[in-house]
Amino acid sequence: MTINDPIWCAPGVFFAQVQDDIVVLDLNADQYHCLIDAAASIETADSGALRARDEATALELISAGLATSTPQDARRPHPPSARVELDNPTGAPSPAEILQAGAALFAAGLACRGKSILDLIAADVRRAARPDEAAAAEASRIVAAARAALPWIPLEGECLQRSYQLRRLLRRHGVPVDWVFGVRTWPFGAHCWLQIGDRVVADRLERVRRYTPIMSAP
Repeated sequence: MTINDPIWCAPGVFFAQVQDDIVVLDLNADQYHCLIDAAASIETADSGALRARDEATALELISAGLATSTPQDARRPHPPSARVELDNPTGAPSPAEILQAGAALFAAGLACRGKSILDLIAADVRRAARPDEAAAAEASRIVAAARAALPWIPLEGECLQRSYQLRRLLRRHGVPVDWVFGVRTWPFGAHCWLQIGDRVVADRLERVRRYTPIMSAP
């Protein structure tokens, strides 16, 4: 291998540059890693391609199982950068809508207990049409019902569980979403949220903008 030979993220591994650092999400190990000041040695691309500045770095990444010299297909692109929050619906959700949303969220909360990120991404995946204004309007109604139901649901979790619950609920109503995972450093932090196009779903635009996307899933 020479310095000019390309390498790729290993299957299930994702890289993101955050200022001078490189953050790695290893779905196989269900772990994040932060490589301090590694941006000087590793170039990343959303496609999954990597470029090491020297042969030793490339070999170290490969030996650690984070990269491979075997060509890989281009990664799924991230959705557009979040610009707005999902609009509130006109009118309050009905008691029946709240009850249905609450039952679905509770079942999803039970389903995600003890699961890894990889398990949750693979669960309940359904192909759907490209997000559009109708999908956003439908999502607004569903999210409003979910928010009304949440105070009555036990087993409240962190962002991973909450976004999984809402993703599952939305997809069962035929609403396609992007599940975005983001990272930051100093201090290190990870967060995940849902988007429809450039709309943030059930989260704050101010918060998600603090994170650099590292992976997105349908």
